[in-house]
Amino acid sequence: MILTSMSNNSGHTGQNKIDIVFGLPKHPFSYDYLISRLREYRSPRDKISLMIKRGEIIRIKKGLYVLSPRYGGIIDKRIIANLIYGPSYISLEYALGYWGLIPEKVVEVTSVTNKRNKYFDTPLGRFSYRYLNNRRFQFGFRYVEGEGGAFLVALKEKAICDKIFVEGNLGKFEIESYLEKNLRIDIKEILSLDIELVEEISRRYRNKSVSAFYCWLKMRSK
Repeated sequence: MILTSMSNNSGHTGQNKIDIVFGLPKHPFSYDYLISRLREYRSPRDKISLMIKRGEIIRIKKGLYVLSPRYGGIIDKRIIANLIYGPSYISLEYALGYWGLIPEKVVEVTSVTNKRNKYFDTPLGRFSYRYLNNRRFQFGFRYVEGEGGAFLVALKEKAICDKIFVEGNLGKFEIESYLEKNLRIDIKEILSLDIELVEEISRRYRNKSVSAFYCWLKMRSK
């Protein structure tokens, strides 16, 4: 959740001005919300710039801020990824790492969206978004509770299929090598996936590489 506004009946005293940082929410908030908290200042924009300079708040992108952790702010990049650009949900490498399918720690938060490809380099790191059409985008994810809120993340099966789709040009006899050598996924983990869900994903994707993955999984699961 992102706070976007504040009731007009919340007055501010001089003491409120001094303690404004400690009165901010721990989770991300919008520019409009921040302006509403600073409306008694002669120049709220200058105050915002000063708060950023002092390290009291972090500007994630235009219109989106979070309280610095040293003042109690909660920074969960998974939740923030959903807020930066949407509709979107975490998938691809970051989701594979989240589900424990790949051994490497994934730094860049990767997501899919039904809007155009987008990349954001922020003080919290890089957030990337890959386009999927609505047929491919609108299923195969779930809500998960994070630190200070919930976020959307692709299911294991969807994250793998999304990655294979983005990689492209993989045939049935190349899939296993790609999974083991490129992604370094334990084949035993792959064989435990929900094959019926992978079949549904394959039908929706209508993509050669994803279909090849389903055929390979079906063959190996026998």
